[in-house]
Amino acid sequence: MERHVSDLSQALLGKVFPPEAKEYRGSSESYFSAQENTLKPACIVRPHTTADVVTIVSHLVRANSLQSIGSCKFAIRSGGHACFAGSANISNGITIDLRGMNSIRVNEDSSRVFIGTGASWGEVYRTLDPLGLAVPGGRHSQVGVGGLTLGGGLSHFSGQAGLVCDAVTEYEIVLASGSTVRATENDSDNGDLFRALRGCSNNFGIVTQFTFRTFPQGRLWGGTLIYPLETKDQQLQVFYKYSTNPSCNPNVSLIHSFGMSAERGSGFVNSIVHTKPESEPTVIKPFTSLSPMYLNTLRELSLTELTVEQDSYNKNDVIPTLSAGSKSIVVAQLTGTWEDPRDTAALEGVAIKLIDDIETAAQKSDLQTGYLYLNYAHAGQNVFGEGKRKAWLQEMSRKYDPQGIFQRCVPGGFKLF
Repeated sequence: MERHVSDLSQALLGKVFPPEAKEYRGSSESYFSAQENTLKPACIVRPHTTADVVTIVSHLVRANSLQSIGSCKFAIRSGGHACFAGSANISNGITIDLRGMNSIRVNEDSSRVFIGTGASWGEVYRTLDPLGLAVPGGRHSQVGVGGLTLGGGLSHFSGQAGLVCDAVTEYEIVLASGSTVRATENDSDNGDLFRALRGCSNNFGIVTQFTFRTFPQGRLWGGTLIYPLETKDQQLQVFYKYSTNPSCNPNVSLIHSFGMSAERGSGFVNSIVHTKPESEPTVIKPFTSLSPMYLNTLRELSLTELTVEQDSYNKNDVIPTLSAGSKSIVVAQLTGTWEDPRDTAALEGVAIKLIDDIETAAQKSDLQTGYLYLNYAHAGQNVFGEGKRKAWLQEMSRKYDPQGIFQRCVPGGFKLF
């Protein structure tokens, strides 16, 4: 490994950082989860351009070819918001920190925005808000563009615009061969790669830039409502009516949360957004009418302001997982925080068992769709399932990465083989 780090350092002067460097510490301590922060790579590489990424990939492929595929492992990081250890960091390998590739450029007619894979959604919104534009993106400002988009991506605009990846018109990606490809849907050569990248994580290469369709967007109406536990029966009734409403407003999004804290007790948090600058009474009033209520921050605000506010309700040390309902699909995420790392194994075991029990109950009631949202899935969940879709993705992997570099050398993400 020492030789590989030395070779990279000579090829990318000033962009490869060993453990004693302040840039190394700044990167390795900035992950969303404590589990990721504990991993210590042999070095951290911080590319600034697509050419830098080509150099990195070429060196890493060569290093693996000299010994055996999988002998020199590496991790790929965008925002670093994934939660389980090893998803975007690695011990004793090489971590590629893409946050320096955070350029954001709008085209002349404002119909497209070109976003570097290392940008955060907060940076994107701060650029687009003054222009009266938006794209479907993260609901928290510090989430990275790369990870969210390659996992499919949920946003406040999902009801009206679909998943985040639905707004992507082009991926710029560096393949294991060292070539840079611009994949578009109607490309006769790489259209299949474009489709494979929609919700398939890091299985095919390193995406360096996304091109998104924009849409006009001014200020919106949203905020957070917090209630005590005693409102639980009302909460469930209102949530059920909202999620089963056949004529729901596609401009409204809801994050419905139950929380339990040793310090603050238990309660409910509803984060509600109407993507127009006024309240939407048909949907929002049932939630604002619940009583008692501790806090109501609903107001007119910008997308930037909204995502910064929601950051305050999203702390570190998270275990994510997902289940789904029927008809109206409910994305269910279980999160937890704790102070003593010695409790990690026990708490993860309890969390995983709870999700298994929920999924078992859903299957018995014929409510399980079988869909798992990659960005919320735990490392042990089979997000790609088995069947034609997975077989096709495996075929694409063999086509674009015949040596299996991104299957065998990149442990993070969810692998196809």
